Amino acid sequence: WTHHTIGSQIIRTSAIIQLLLGNIGIAGGGINALRGQPNVQGSTDGCLLFHIIPGYLKVPRSSQQTLEAYLKEYTPKTAEPQSANWWQNTPKYTVSLLKTFFGDKATKENDFGYAWLPKADDGKTYTWLDMCDVMYSGKINGMFIWSQNPAGSHPNTNKVVKALTNLEWLVHANIFNNETASFWHGPGLDPKKIKTEVFLLPAACSVEKEGSLSNSGRLAQWRFKATEPPGKAISDGDMVYRLVRKLKELYKKEGGKCPEPILNLHWDYADAKGKFDSHKTAKETNGYFLKDTTLKDPTGKDVNFKKGDLVPTFGFLQADGSTSCGNWLYCASYTNSGNMMARRGKEDPTGLGLYPGWAWCWPVNRRVLYNRASCDPSGQPWNPQRAVVKWDGSKWVGDVPDGPWPPMSDKEKGKLPFIMKPDGLAFLFGPGMVDGPFPEHYEPYENPMGKNPMSGQVSNPAIKIFKSDMDKVASGDPNFPFVCSTNGLAEHWCSGSFTRWQPWLLEAQPELFVEISPQLAGELGIKNGDRVQVASIRGEVECVAMVTPRIRPFKIAGKTIHQVAMPYCFGWLIPKSDKNYSTNLLTPGVGDANTMCPEYKGFMVNVKKV
Repeated sequence: WTHHTIGSQIIRTSAIIQLLLGNIGIAGGGINALRGQPNVQGSTDGCLLFHIIPGYLKVPRSSQQTLEAYLKEYTPKTAEPQSANWWQNTPKYTVSLLKTFFGDKATKENDFGYAWLPKADDGKTYTWLDMCDVMYSGKINGMFIWSQNPAGSHPNTNKVVKALTNLEWLVHANIFNNETASFWHGPGLDPKKIKTEVFLLPAACSVEKEGSLSNSGRLAQWRFKATEPPGKAISDGDMVYRLVRKLKELYKKEGGKCPEPILNLHWDYADAKGKFDSHKTAKETNGYFLKDTTLKDPTGKDVNFKKGDLVPTFGFLQADGSTSCGNWLYCASYTNSGNMMARRGKEDPTGLGLYPGWAWCWPVNRRVLYNRASCDPSGQPWNPQRAVVKWDGSKWVGDVPDGPWPPMSDKEKGKLPFIMKPDGLAFLFGPGMVDGPFPEHYEPYENPMGKNPMSGQVSNPAIKIFKSDMDKVASGDPNFPFVCSTNGLAEHWCSGSFTRWQPWLLEAQPELFVEISPQLAGELGIKNGDRVQVASIRGEVECVAMVTPRIRPFKIAGKTIHQVAMPYCFGWLIPKSDKNYSTNLLTPGVGDANTMCPEYKGFMVNVKKV
């Protein structure tokens, strides 16, 4: 769904349908991304994205030069008395995050170090597509690439590789060598003419390090270290820790431009031996009380905390600098009682598969978001046979409720269920989407029709179009008459840079292929197993033809449009070849209007028998 220029609106469409069906806030409801093994959810929660900082807080922009200006822009207000408007707590989460970043150096007098945060330019995006384009233009000197293989997994790979040749240096951390680390001697390149100096850092894989992993259900599970990494390999956490520690030493010794963010950075994440400590990091993420304090719990009772206590829940985070928290959503994941993410309880009191004692789920171990929406205004479940929560007259029972308030029938204390929205209600009308508040159908940026059967606007009008000489498009071009879509394989992971090194997996899926329908195969004179060339306006690859009825022609506006499908998990390094077998040589460098996620699922190609 995400691999389209209208990917966000496809998801919104599905969310609207689920909302109208009453399938939000119930067990098995919602819209759930297929995440898990690669810790995509964890990286998203940790905000390894350009537009957010930990806790899904907005990234500061250049027009927001003070903490006051930032909080004024991003702390919503509401006139609805029964709305919890949870983002009104943004000041607490932001200041607690700044205290984690800068420790004692962050004070009220210096805006808690807010000035030391980098600021994104207003109206500017910093996605991979943007970075690749800037790198292609020669405006980036060096780059760190962690655990990715953009020379295989990112669109318009010819442009990606050319962009990498413009770097002076590239640091790449990965488990195995891949097409990115070795781009300089790939097909068609002369190593003697490549100026880029490449440093490949050997990384530990998941079973060779300890830490948390979060899945689609927001379940943060602690992975234990099973064995030592081979040779000189270390965890990526250890790499980051050592690099920043060395940077701090160099800035302290030699100075440099704007040294304050580095010199003032709180950087106490090592164990007694000086190595990265994942437990210490998890505790910093959870957050600490930074002074002795007395606060009131949700019942109004006074609770005393000592300096150095781990914060038991984000309800106790403060905006005055007395608490730290690296990610407010993960507050309560590692408390004075221990590592909640390491729990392995197998009890399921609701019978719905929630297993509240197994690991830990953000926020506050809540297994179903907006779960009070599953109840009527008196707090009784619409479906008593599948009750996620219910009101017993004095409290909510079942899952951790999304707020301590009584049911909506209590007009004085009750709160609306959609607590992350300013008005407490779910939105059909979606303000903030750059391509409009309601989903609308648009054709892919590169499409067979050259027109939109539904409206006068062919493609999403809000997408960003790159103008380099390598960003070519072929819509309605008779030279590229077939629709192509990419896909993964069970035997290979992402670009295959891990799995292609495993001989048994490579034996199961040894090389690139293209799936074509029997009808198209008949028209082109192609048989199953023939070698074919698949070409787009951006590049071409050679592969094996797989003739299969799984692929069928479209019938669009009375016209037959053939489609083909190709996996994106192959390259040239493993198995070694003088030809590049990456499907992403064909894909266009264009993305969703809101997220810039590339459009891997629809572009135009031609297929010819070799």
